[in-house]
Amino acid sequence: MFKRMLKIGILFAIICLFPPNMLLSKEIIRNNSTYVSRQVLIRFTANTSELRKTEIRQEVGAELIEIVKSIRVELWQLPDDITTDEAIEYLNNLSEIEYIEPNFLYKPQVLPNDPKFNKLWFLRNTGQTVNGLSGTAGADISAPAAWDIETGNHAVVIAVIDSGVAFDHPDLQHNVWTNPAEILGNDIDDDHNGYVDDIHGWDFVNDDNNPSDYSTDVYGDGHGTHVAGTIAAEGNNGIGVSGVMWHAQIMPLQIFDLFNQSSLYAAIIQSINIISAIEYAVDNGARIINCSFGGAPYSQSFYDILEYANQHEVLVICAAGNAGNSNDLFPFFPASYDLPNIVSVAAANESDELSSYSNYGLQSVDVAAPGGSGMWGNIYSTVPPERITLFYDDFESGGDQWYTSGIYEAWSIGYNATFSSNVIRDSVLWYHENESSYLRMIHPIDVRNCRGLVLTLEIAYDLEEDFDYCYMEASWDSFNWYDVSYVTGSSNGIIQYYEWYSELDLGQFYLGVRLDSDYSYNYEGVSVDNIKVSGISWEFKGNEYNYKSGTSMAAPVVSGIAGLVWSLCPSLTHLEVKKRILSSVDKIGSLEGKVKSGGRVNAERALIRNYNFIIDFNSDGTHDIALFYPESSKCYIKDQSTPTYGTTD
Repeated sequence: MFKRMLKIGILFAIICLFPPNMLLSKEIIRNNSTYVSRQVLIRFTANTSELRKTEIRQEVGAELIEIVKSIRVELWQLPDDITTDEAIEYLNNLSEIEYIEPNFLYKPQVLPNDPKFNKLWFLRNTGQTVNGLSGTAGADISAPAAWDIETGNHAVVIAVIDSGVAFDHPDLQHNVWTNPAEILGNDIDDDHNGYVDDIHGWDFVNDDNNPSDYSTDVYGDGHGTHVAGTIAAEGNNGIGVSGVMWHAQIMPLQIFDLFNQSSLYAAIIQSINIISAIEYAVDNGARIINCSFGGAPYSQSFYDILEYANQHEVLVICAAGNAGNSNDLFPFFPASYDLPNIVSVAAANESDELSSYSNYGLQSVDVAAPGGSGMWGNIYSTVPPERITLFYDDFESGGDQWYTSGIYEAWSIGYNATFSSNVIRDSVLWYHENESSYLRMIHPIDVRNCRGLVLTLEIAYDLEEDFDYCYMEASWDSFNWYDVSYVTGSSNGIIQYYEWYSELDLGQFYLGVRLDSDYSYNYEGVSVDNIKVSGISWEFKGNEYNYKSGTSMAAPVVSGIAGLVWSLCPSLTHLEVKKRILSSVDKIGSLEGKVKSGGRVNAERALIRNYNFIIDFNSDGTHDIALFYPESSKCYIKDQSTPTYGTTD
């Protein structure tokens, strides 16, 4: 009781020492070196004379610096030969002392020094215009007030199951999970988890230890990297942006590659990759899994692995989907799995409305979080370096980038009515029997320091199936050529050919196309157009940020809030963390009937367990001053108005 009353006394001292606008979400930190050395705040009993006060100051050799008359608090400077703790211990035993405390240092409402913070309306919305869209002040997650309480902890591991993460991005590199039991480069599974050299997670698409992000989707580059940055781009580091968490460990787990496909509609993720990634996350210490993907089919194995995560107290945050549908009527998985550890997240826009594309569901979607709006998005976050075109030929300006040859007929350029353009073709009419003809690059493509190489071309072919073939070739030196892939039979028109070389580490290479036919039956052959090679020059220049929107962007906001809650209160269960998030939302009229909680997440409120001491000065039901104690045992105050008169409840 004495300690509680002492803290309440400190509260009132603080109220009068500082103007009201400095009292928002102050944290009273009670650790070493969190107060001004050799200074104390003292309140004498009301009947202590001025002479006695002077005598006590002289006894310890203190100097009176300032008096706060309204609450009778004095600020003293102590001499060099006495510590703050010694002075408090001595003076606290005097009957004239009502209370004494150090001159604590406080964290003001935190705004990070990241230069692009003003673009992050979902963290602090002042009504600013972001990517051409203006919002409503306050339509945000109250991140600065939350950061006054907690900014994150590297002990919290969050798995991002996505297109990978550009984990050497300057705004992410200090917040990437490193496997403590694995030794890089020794080709040994040191921790016996079934994955060799998995230092920063795993790529389940290419089955290797490089889960970096070379993806491109409809909104630009780096779906997974964007998600990771929203969760935990390093805050207050003087560059770029801030995530919901300033400090965390992001575990990159790659389950898909996106290239020139809409992340809203492309069904390209294999269940086995998802299941394996979730298992990996659970077995390697992730407390939160972010799933910014989904689809319609129910999968029992998917359900079972999520139940496995639940058994291990792992919280799974899922995007509700971007089709504008009711998940009550049209389930969207994994968000719609009926498991206690699932949090299904709809998207809200910059005006606190359900985003036009967002799925919803009073029975099946838990909560909304900022996910943005607009054709090109307005959630700003980290992305990999920009994808660039390394080579392109549409054959409209001649074929001077190629040399051609053939036993009977060399490849040549000509107009093709099906393509409505010039193409390069193996023959003018039908190809010859026993033919072997090719086109090959004259000059190599320079791919030094490039990653995520992608080859695309348009091709139409009509070949004798299983006897005549068209091969895609590659060479590192123009002398030794290797078959990369082939086609046979008929394409039935123009198709897009696509080849992904995400893990190749090359300086240069040449491309070629070769036709081989046997002794019987010849057909129209092969026509090729718009050959393109693109890649990512892996150099970070400071502009690796971009806009996206979607429930894919809303889910990581909730993952970040869950991480903040666990940073502050690490002993909570996953279900307690979920309850905190859902029970602390800002109720929004436009979300009533759309999501279970009826609101949009609020990071600050999620961090507050309960108020232990409340004052309502004008009896209007608003907590003008509230003192509360989260599990961490730190003490916080919230002042919402200047006191004039009051009652307590």
